[in-house]
Amino acid sequence: MATIRKLLGWLIFITVLSVPAAYFYMQEPVINVTAITLRRGHIEETIASFSAGTVEPEKSSMVAAETIGKVVAIPVTEGARVKAGDVLVELDCTQQAYQVEQAEIRLAQTETALKLLKQQYQNDISRISTLKRTRDIAAREFDRDKSLYEQEDIGSQSMVNLSEINFHQVDDTYKNLNNLLNLYPLRIEEAETGLKAIEIMRKQAAVTLNWTKVRAPFDGIVAKIYLEVGESVGAGFGGDLSTGSAMSMGGGIPGAGALTGGASGIGAMPVSSPMAVAHIIDDSDLYVKAPFDEAVFGRIKVGEKVRVTVDAYRDVEFPGRVSFIAPTVARNMDLSRTFEVEVLIEEGKEKLVPGMSADVIVIADEKDDVLLVPSEALIREEEGFVVKDGRAVRRKVAVGIGNWLEREVLDGLKEGETLITSIGIKELQDGCKVNIVESLESLL
Repeated sequence: MATIRKLLGWLIFITVLSVPAAYFYMQEPVINVTAITLRRGHIEETIASFSAGTVEPEKSSMVAAETIGKVVAIPVTEGARVKAGDVLVELDCTQQAYQVEQAEIRLAQTETALKLLKQQYQNDISRISTLKRTRDIAAREFDRDKSLYEQEDIGSQSMVNLSEINFHQVDDTYKNLNNLLNLYPLRIEEAETGLKAIEIMRKQAAVTLNWTKVRAPFDGIVAKIYLEVGESVGAGFGGDLSTGSAMSMGGGIPGAGALTGGASGIGAMPVSSPMAVAHIIDDSDLYVKAPFDEAVFGRIKVGEKVRVTVDAYRDVEFPGRVSFIAPTVARNMDLSRTFEVEVLIEEGKEKLVPGMSADVIVIADEKDDVLLVPSEALIREEEGFVVKDGRAVRRKVAVGIGNWLEREVLDGLKEGETLITSIGIKELQDGCKVNIVESLESLL
């Protein structure tokens, strides 16, 4: 009985102590959290562009006239496809046509004069041969008359004088003609040089005439025409984007002055000189140009994979690769510093239109079969909470590559563990009691 009373006393004592503990346990708050089970998978290290990029055509030219004139015809319309050399705008060519005609007439006159000079040269060559024989005969007759008169007293002094005069006349004519023949090569060379100069003038006039037809510098689409029939343009000045004036900076085809963008490129609505008569783009190949923050300059490499998205196709990703990285960093108006990256679109570019805005994500690195953790479940990418025996347990976590959605786990977590993702809850602390729910919003 004593033993029973002793055991009963201890039982009462333990009961008295456990009731407050049980009460406290039953009253401990339970925090609702969301969580995931850690798994292994594929991870990508991504770098997003500083701001939206732009879809650019491979070639883009603001085409301008290279001579003065009034617009008499515009044989193309906006949106039309053209070939290199097709006429975009025609200017009045009356004056230039007269210049070509005048140059052709002068060229014909000079060619005729040169032909006559060469014929005269040949005639004089034949003439001097005959004159040389006549001079030789006159010389012999003079010598004979002089010898007969002096040695045999035959003839008279007057006959000798006549023979001498005849010889000197023929000899002077021969010498003058011979001197003239020596000048013929120089006269012919001078005439040929003059002919070449007039030929150049004729070609220049023909080029100026051709400039009255402003031509497409390459195959492409007419994005914009800035002039109307009847408007006038100066040398290099065409339709203003708002009032009607434009300027040329040259072009590969006569009459195709152009402010051209190539591998740097200009989009469908470029910021350019307001002095073009037409805007031509080559949409046969497209790329995306996007700015990236200077902080990632050394992390992006040519050839890396890229994902491009555009507003027009929100659920479509256009794969591409980095094709060019600007060698310099630019300072922007907002004092930020960025550098340009160009991306070649590998699939689906036929859906894109120059000028579209595009979000660019560069895949700088990627790994397979790694333990993954949502980026939102980490505190400063250093700590996280796992669920163990119904309570939150704080863990140190080491992470590797990743992106704004998820990170690679190097140490601190294991596959299959339950990781709390709603770390923004203020009451969440190490050791607190938790209840896992699918969504916190459903509890509101």
